[in-house]
Amino acid sequence: MEGHEEHAQELEYEVADLEKQSDGLADDIHRAKDDWESKKNDPSVPGAGTGESDEGPDPEVTGGGPGGGGEPEVEDEKG
Repeated sequence: MEGHEEHAQELEYEVADLEKQSDGLADDIHRAKDDWESKKNDPSVPGAGTGESDEGPDPEVTGGGPGGGGEPEVEDEKG
C-alpha cells in the first residue's frame, strides 16, 4: 500500500504546485488588464485607443483575415 500512498502524496504536491501557478497566472492577467485599461485611457499611448471601434473591421464581416479586406465569403444556397 505504501506505493499508492507515495503516489497520492506526489499528486497532492503536484496539485498544490498547479494551484500556485494558477494563482500567479490569475494575478498576471489581472495586472495586464489593469495596465491595458490605463493605457487605453492615456492619449499619449499610440494604438491603445478607446472602445471596440478602434480594433478595425470585423474580418468575418469584411472577409479575409486579420484587418479584413478581401471579399466576404457567402455560401451558395443552391440545393
